[in-house]
Amino acid sequence: MPKKGKIKKTKIQETPEQKALREATEKLKAEADRRKKEDDMRKRLTENMAEESKFAKLNLAKIQNQWRKLMRLAKVESLRKDLEIMSQNHEREVDMKDAIIQMLDRDLDEAEEQYQMALRSHLQNVDALIDLYNSKVRQLESEFEDEIRQMQDDFQTERTEIVTKHAAAKGELADIIDLVEQQFKESEADAKQEFDSQCEELKNKNLEDRNVLKLMLEAFIETLENHFANAAETYDQTTRQRTQQFRQLTTKDRQSAQSIEGQLKKLQRLQDTLAHWRTKIASNVKECEERNRLMRDERDQISRHFQELKTRMNKMRDEQRARLMELSIHSRRCIKALEGQKQRAESILRYAELNRKLETDREKVLPFHPLSIGEDDATIPEELLTDATALSSYAIGPDGKPVEEWNYLDIFFKRYNKVLLDKMAIAKEKQRMGQENVDLRSILKQYLDGISVNADVMGDANPLFVLNNRTNIQHQPMLADTSITIQNANVVVNQQAMMARGS
Repeated sequence: MPKKGKIKKTKIQETPEQKALREATEKLKAEADRRKKEDDMRKRLTENMAEESKFAKLNLAKIQNQWRKLMRLAKVESLRKDLEIMSQNHEREVDMKDAIIQMLDRDLDEAEEQYQMALRSHLQNVDALIDLYNSKVRQLESEFEDEIRQMQDDFQTERTEIVTKHAAAKGELADIIDLVEQQFKESEADAKQEFDSQCEELKNKNLEDRNVLKLMLEAFIETLENHFANAAETYDQTTRQRTQQFRQLTTKDRQSAQSIEGQLKKLQRLQDTLAHWRTKIASNVKECEERNRLMRDERDQISRHFQELKTRMNKMRDEQRARLMELSIHSRRCIKALEGQKQRAESILRYAELNRKLETDREKVLPFHPLSIGEDDATIPEELLTDATALSSYAIGPDGKPVEEWNYLDIFFKRYNKVLLDKMAIAKEKQRMGQENVDLRSILKQYLDGISVNADVMGDANPLFVLNNRTNIQHQPMLADTSITIQNANVVVNQQAMMARGS
């Protein structure tokens, strides 16, 4: 008691720092103890695990050895059976393939003859088309050259006519000008000669008259000089202004007569020039109208030819556009079909990968093990074999050689038939278990009805009543096991191929 009181007294006297230090020390010590225990336990567990793994490896080796022996015995038996079946199937398939090879040889000869015949007909058609094309090209070239030659001839003819007409018009104008000049020179020479003769005559006559008058007038002048002098003086005094006006009017009249004569000559010359140019204009208008008519006809012909070429070009464009559209549609369909086939192939490969994970040990050891099923096996439904025969593909054998067309899917059909058999066995087992469950439920119901009392049970026969080792339990009638005749898918495919070749 005094010791406990002392301990309590010391605990009461601890400071908070000492208390915290003590608690931390205790925690560290407890953690170290815990870690030490964990290390000891981990070491013991490691030793136990090592010892257990040694025992497990030893036992596993023993089990595998025993299992390997059992598997070898089972494998030898199954391989012997499979070898016999394979030898029989091989002999049958060899005979069948010999017949198919002979049939295919005949088909190949017939196909070669048909191919040669088709090739000859195709080459003949191609030669005919080439000859037709060459003749058409030569015809078009000849027509083109004829049109060019005709256009050149027309152009040369028109040019010759225009040059001839121009030379003729030029010659006519030159002849007219020469004739006018000659007539003008002749008229001028005649007028000049007449003028000279008249001048000479007038000159001679004037000289004679002058001499006569001179003699006559000299006397008369002398007599009149005085009178005229007196009269002149008087007249001059009275009519000087009127004389001056008369002289002015005489001079003006002379000038007017000269100007009128010049204007009349100019007017005559202008009328002649106007008539000449009117004639020339009429001839030019006629020539231009003819030329314009020819140019209009040529323009109409060129326009019609242009419209025909434009129509043909538009038609060809429409045909090419339609062909391009059809080609685009077919290419799009082809791309979609290829994409669908690609997706189908990818799905097949994906399903193959998934299926490879679900393969059994036997399938992994012998992935292409043939099925030991005869042709008279009645465990496979006929509709499933029909579905199996509808599949087709191509492949290369394990030896690297190409597989025949009718044997493309032999391995697939074998594996498919094996899976199909497993499926049918599971379905039949499920059906049998369901029927057994229904029978057990019926028996249980009858038993419960036998131990219970109600109006329905009292009205029916008691299933628990036994008379002469017979009960009233109503069993379900047993269904007869109807066997279905099944054929191997590979055999069906080969028979169909032979029938198709023979037909």
